[in-house]
Amino acid sequence: MPEAFTMKEMMEQFQVSEDALRYYEKIDLLPPVARKNNGHRIYNQSHKEALLMIHCLKKTGMSLQELKPIIKLQLDENTSTNSEWRERLGAYQKKIELQQQALQQITDMIKMKLQTGQKFGEHSPVQPQIQSIFKP
Repeated sequence: MPEAFTMKEMMEQFQVSEDALRYYEKIDLLPPVARKNNGHRIYNQSHKEALLMIHCLKKTGMSLQELKPIIKLQLDENTSTNSEWRERLGAYQKKIELQQQALQQITDMIKMKLQTGQKFGEHSPVQPQIQSIFKP
């Protein structure tokens, strides 16, 4: 028998509210959720994997509207959607990698300023290093 998880367990593990879980279910971001005889939801490993993907993609700034097609393709059992899912997720991975590069440039500039104490307009031997951080 597959492992079952309660709503409370899912809320704690993924730091989401009860309302958020219900909303994700309502807008089909989660696989169909089984219920016990008393109406309580029963989550499984597929729900955990979907929530992990939602959680990770939201952290990158992706909206639910943007992430919905990716999640829906992942939930689709039709193997013909695999290439579209890979294409969408791969494109988003490239976008995240570009964001990482931009954040690294910002980090490098801040580190340089902190190390040198250089203020705006001051010229020092470090000036070319700061400019080199932002070459395309």
